[in-house]
Amino acid sequence: MISVCIPVYNYPVVPLAQTLSVQAKAAKESVELVFIDDCSSEEYREKNSRLEEYGTYIKLEENVGRARIRNLFLEYAKGEYLLFLDNDSIVKEGFLDRYVALLPDKPSVVVGGRVYDRHSDKPECHLRYIYGVQVESTVASQRKAHPYRSFMTNNFLIHREILESIRFDERITQYGHEDTVFGYRLEQQKVPIAHIDNPVVNGEIETNHVFLEKTKQAIHNLTLLYKYMAGDARFVESVRLLHFYSRVRKAGFMPCIYHIYRLLRRPLVSHFETGEAISVRQFNFYKLGLFIEELHYQKHQKLTT
Repeated sequence: MISVCIPVYNYPVVPLAQTLSVQAKAAKESVELVFIDDCSSEEYREKNSRLEEYGTYIKLEENVGRARIRNLFLEYAKGEYLLFLDNDSIVKEGFLDRYVALLPDKPSVVVGGRVYDRHSDKPECHLRYIYGVQVESTVASQRKAHPYRSFMTNNFLIHREILESIRFDERITQYGHEDTVFGYRLEQQKVPIAHIDNPVVNGEIETNHVFLEKTKQAIHNLTLLYKYMAGDARFVESVRLLHFYSRVRKAGFMPCIYHIYRLLRRPLVSHFETGEAISVRQFNFYKLGLFIEELHYQKHQKLTT
């Protein structure tokens, strides 16, 4: 059996449930749908009240975060395999069948990928769209070059025993990098990851402003991980931003980079907010500056407490 596991938070999920239910009934393997609502607002709980018609629907009374909620599915899912999807996913015809076809080979972890609808490319969402298309929307042949670094939580199948032994790090409660740590743990344990072309369409594109705020949260999480993993050079090498930061620091360029970042921070944010002529390189420089700034802030906080 495959348990399709969908964490729900402030998003209308019934259309996705309907599509998956049709595919599940036609599948050559038993498929159940499991939804866990992470304390959404009453407005969205009302919109999603019909989810119980399509499968198990659990409503949490407090928000537990992106990592813990994924571990929580082990308590409610019955399947030998768990298929995790983000609640804003749009799945194409034959989506479940492509995963079911892999089960005779008894895979450990399978990542299906994601794509972005070009019609969602609007000026107010252009930053998220460009980053998604140029960084996240990679085909299986590209992801296989770095199978663990390419692990993403939005669309992956995992054997139950693997998730029971390598759980998501529950110290990560907010947006960002829960997949980074999990992918690294899989690599440490030498769990094979298969990458296939079975993408979901990313359904919700955040506005430039929202994505910038989420980026700040993700960078904050990354600084915490940098401390949690202190002394683990392999982890630093496995994360692009940490790897680049390490090279900059060893070369003695960090003060210069940080100075340039502080001069350009406001113009860059203004530029990203407008969504015009977005460059991923510019955005990566901005994230590096944010990371250095967050480290400085945490060091200052530690000294003053």
